[in-house]
Amino acid sequence: MNARGRPVCAVLILIALGFCAAGSADNLLAIQYYNRGVDLAYEGAYSEALVFIDRALEENSNFTLALVTKAGILNALGMYPEAIDAADQALLLDPGEAAAWNNKAFALNQLGRYDEGLAAADAAVSLDPDLVEGWVNRGSSLIGLERYEEARAASDEALARDPTSTEAAKNRETATLALSPTPAAAVPIALVVAGVVLAGVFLQCARVRK
Repeated sequence: MNARGRPVCAVLILIALGFCAAGSADNLLAIQYYNRGVDLAYEGAYSEALVFIDRALEENSNFTLALVTKAGILNALGMYPEAIDAADQALLLDPGEAAAWNNKAFALNQLGRYDEGLAAADAAVSLDPDLVEGWVNRGSSLIGLERYEEARAASDEALARDPTSTEAAKNRETATLALSPTPAAAVPIALVVAGVVLAGVFLQCARVRK
């Protein structure tokens, strides 16, 4: 990802997926549009990527992966209600799509809807316990709810799976500061919490094989 994308999208995950598509012309065109959108998202050109993802969905409205990716791109653009809508559309097609739950959790956290964000993050990690971003988003929800012991535990789950996750480390630090008995800890907590909920955006971009 280029520098343009870093401040907006904390985590860009590329998942290698096999995709069995029918050989119809509309599906093939949808895949072409989708792959172009993925390439643009790689480059941090999220607005342009969204145009091609929408074109893919015009060709195939049941393209679940495109809806999940759309939710991630909308999160990266700060369009959180729209991201929730895209994630919900994906979940109507496949309620077992962990990445859709995770994208929804991130958007809900950004809107301060931490109870709902926690429920979505719980669904994500229940479906895919190794989804690091799901644990990060769970920690962010719990910090928003001031449930710091649980937030630290969620961060530990993320770090156990990816010790290099800076987002999980920040969540853990925030939770630990909040649990500190010293009043001086309150100031850095306030500063860190604002950034913590930015962690764990999951932009699912997988090029689809024709």
